[in-house]
Amino acid sequence: MAGSSDTELLNDVARIRRVLARELETINEYEAFAQISSHPEVRAFFLHLAAEEKEHVAEATQMLRMLDSAQDGHFAQPIAPGHFQKVLSAPPAPPAPASPSPAPAGPEQTRAPPVIEPISHLPPQRVVYGVPAPPSTNAAPLTVGSLRRRGGSGNAP
Repeated sequence: MAGSSDTELLNDVARIRRVLARELETINEYEAFAQISSHPEVRAFFLHLAAEEKEHVAEATQMLRMLDSAQDGHFAQPIAPGHFQKVLSAPPAPPAPASPSPAPAGPEQTRAPPVIEPISHLPPQRVVYGVPAPPSTNAAPLTVGSLRRRGGSGNAP
């Protein structure tokens, strides 16, 4: 990008990340609204809005990849099986035993869905980015909404 300073690029990247976070949060809200809607037309409306926000996420992600080559490198690398277990210092799931080549699937045969390994055996509200949260008797789950600075219920300045 000719004529752009490093400071301008960093500010653009920060703004795009902020937009991306808001778009993701909005998708969750629209899908939750759709799930609890009692009228099919209202449900369809919220799902339509969520789909538009998903398009915005894709666009913001593309822009982020274009402006931040280090971030783009992370998108380009596949995440290896067992990656998240390493963070928890848990051994990765053992590899599937080698088996002879299966016969080609015919119309009456179906293939088993891929196995999705769990990130953690802890409940979701006790895990942040694959790292267990410390035990607490009165803890509430941490959400993106609680991190808002303006208009949120958090105590951040």
